[in-house]
Amino acid sequence: MTSIERYYELIYKIDMSDFKIKLLSNSTDEKKDLINELQTRDILLEELDAIKTKISETDPEADNIRTAFIHVANGILKSFAQIKRWGDYYPDLNQGTVIPGHLFGKILNDFNIALKYEGGLPVVEIYMSQEKWDYEPLESLIDNIRNELVKASFTTKMEAIKYFGHIRKSILAIVEDLRKTRLI
Repeated sequence: MTSIERYYELIYKIDMSDFKIKLLSNSTDEKKDLINELQTRDILLEELDAIKTKISETDPEADNIRTAFIHVANGILKSFAQIKRWGDYYPDLNQGTVIPGHLFGKILNDFNIALKYEGGLPVVEIYMSQEKWDYEPLESLIDNIRNELVKASFTTKMEAIKYFGHIRKSILAIVEDLRKTRLI
């Protein structure tokens, strides 16, 4: 497990622990369980602090994540270019599933793979359909992300985590706009 995977796993476990603590604090019969859960949460928080310190240190391997992000962006843009060459086709919003907007989850997952595996290179493919929609804002965003990454460098893994947060927030803004138009 990579340090970034462990970081996200700890955040998840702390969230679950917080939930258990809230449930247990409402019960008078489970005080011992509450004390145990509070101790578990403290241990998790200590480990998270240690991981945060580690991934905030300068690491020459951190820039591998940036290059993997560029790989993902290039794969998406290449798929869009191939779809345009076919003529009256568009990126399939559902990506062959019954889940409206699955395209955006797939894109975020590809970036997430590059992040969590600290430079892992996912196979990036975007399916096409004949359902018309304006994907220029998404294409422009991915192009801007790629251009920003080409000019940047990551010296810590925490920088990569923060940049992934930027990607996620930007893509979710496009999703919200498409929800308003009821495309997804």
